[in-house]
Amino acid sequence: MRTETGIVKTKGGNEWEFSLVMPKDVEEAIEVYGPQGVLYLINSALRVKQQAIAREAFKQGKDREEVDAAVAAYRPGQGARTSTKAQALQLIMDNRDSLLENPDLMSEVQKAFVAGKFGKVVELLS
Repeated sequence: MRTETGIVKTKGGNEWEFSLVMPKDVEEAIEVYGPQGVLYLINSALRVKQQAIAREAFKQGKDREEVDAAVAAYRPGQGARTSTKAQALQLIMDNRDSLLENPDLMSEVQKAFVAGKFGKVVELLS
């Protein structure tokens, strides 16, 4: 197990530090929590993350179909530590065929990218 420092904050502005004890790998997690415990933790974390994805997508005005697609596309760890620019570049590469087929979308994506509006590129291609 590895130990990290965790911080909890109260509404009143107080902060406390404590030790977070985390497994080093999946095997250690299974050893400590058992297969059912690890599955429970995975499902709990996925539920929270998928709810956050859906909430943000609905806030952006996306319809149910787009929200469902965004939730289904989520893969833990992918893009977790990448910049918005890197995400935009990856989406451009992943969508190159559809961009070639849709000159209007390609033009909009190019304008946003050149202007440094990488979040707009991500929005257009997600």
